[in-house]
This record gives sequence, structure tokens and C-alpha cells, in this order.
Amino acid sequence: MIAESLSTELYELAEGPVWDPLGERLLWVDIPTGRIMEGRLRMGALEVACTHTLPGTVGAAVPGTDGSILVAARDGFAVVGLTGVTTGPRVLPEGVASRFNDGKCDPAGRFLAGSLALDGRTGEERLYRLESGGRVSVVAEGLTVSNGLGWSPDGRTMYHVDSRPGVVWAQPYDPETGRVGPRRAAITVTDGLPDGLSVDVEGNLWLAVWGAGQVRRLSPDGRLLDAVSLPVPKVSSAAFVGETLVVTTAGGGLFAVEVGVAGVPTTLWRPVPLGRP
Repeated sequence: MIAESLSTELYELAEGPVWDPLGERLLWVDIPTGRIMEGRLRMGALEVACTHTLPGTVGAAVPGTDGSILVAARDGFAVVGLTGVTTGPRVLPEGVASRFNDGKCDPAGRFLAGSLALDGRTGEERLYRLESGGRVSVVAEGLTVSNGLGWSPDGRTMYHVDSRPGVVWAQPYDPETGRVGPRRAAITVTDGLPDGLSVDVEGNLWLAVWGAGQVRRLSPDGRLLDAVSLPVPKVSSAAFVGETLVVTTAGGGLFAVEVGVAGVPTTLWRPVPLGRP
């Protein structure tokens, strides 16, 4: 399968596409510029309807049930609402060269986002979760570049990418309690870096492979089922809009391809106060 260009604008590092079925909009970020875009899909093209800019980098943005946008900003969470931006307290440790990276809502509407090291450190980053009461908990440790997230159709398995050392982890997940079980390496990528991912309704993973110019459809046990080719090597993430896969890239625009299967429906963020660990 070959993806076709969906946008005319080029982005430094577009990431984290997510479809908001309530607002009928696509959200994505451009990490280095601190921008969050809202787009509308019309006649096979993507029109940017609104852009929000935060100071510093932004790792991910997800839609809320009230129409707001929750953002993993450089070192904490922020909410873009009708009356402006509300910034929460710092979440990442003080004095450490890290920033938030990719994030997504779990099947219960809690937001998870992980960090990455900016100075070459390895094995010191974490995956955080904004709990239903506003507290922030640590879901996983020992990471280097926390990246894409996804859940199986029944919500009982969480997939989580650590781009270095190139592993997609699979862990038992209880959507009701948030309890996470021991992780195992489900997929290892050696010809690029695994980045963002989405899961389809059949339980297969669509994994963006940075450096390979592909989004790969993989079974839960890592078998290659299909692949989407793009004209740029730095493919960062992918999201479903119906049976259309929308793909973000670095140094390029957004792309789209019909894949004949739908993704697991987007879970909207259930707004809570922006707390701290």
C-alpha cells in the first residue's frame, strides 16, 4: 500500500494524530514548535482549522469529552479550553534533561504520556498516567524514549513503544483499576526505530517505523501482515479515521491511505484536575 499526501504544510516533527469523533476533527502536534493543530478532512484533503501554540515543546494532545484538548507539554500537562490554556504543575523531575513525548488515553479515559532523555541518558525515563482523581502515577520505568501507545480491542493488553532499544512492550492491563501486569517484548525492530502505533479492530498493530519510511501492520506476536510505504523516511505515527490511516512524518506533511479495516475507537479524555506525582 502507498500513502498519498494529505496536507501541503511541512512539519519539523509532526506526531500523535488522533481522531476526535465528538468534534469531527483530527488533532496532531508539531513537537519542536509547540503547536497543536485541529484539522478537518474534506474531499480527500486536510484543512487546518485552528492552531494552538504553547511555550516549549509538546509531545501529544488528546481530545476531551468537554471539547477541550489535554496536552503533554514539555514537563507537565496543560489543557486548551474555550477560555484559554490552563497549565498544571511540573511532572518530570527537576534538573533532568527530559521532555514529554507521545501519549494516549486508555480505555477508561485516563491519559498516559511518557518521557524521553535529551542528553543521551539511557534507562531513566518513565511512563506516567493522569489518574481519575488528578493524581499522577508512574506506570513504567527504565525507559529511554517512551513512545507510541495502544490497547487491544478488549482493553486488556497495553502496547507501549520504547524506541531505543527498539521494542514494543505488551502488558496485561485492567481498564477498571488501571493495574498493569509484567511486560514482555512483543515486537523488536532492527531496521529502524519503532515510533507511534495504533491498533485495529482485529487486534493487529499499525506501527510507524522511523527511518524505514513505513507503517507496518503486525500481528500481536510480531508477524508482518502488510505495510504502508511513504515517500519520506521519518515516519512518526498513525491514526485511524474510519478505514483511512492518517500518517504523520518529520520533515514532511501528513499522508493518508485506505486500509480496509477500522481502528479501535478513540477514547476521549475524561477531564480531571492537573495534579502532580
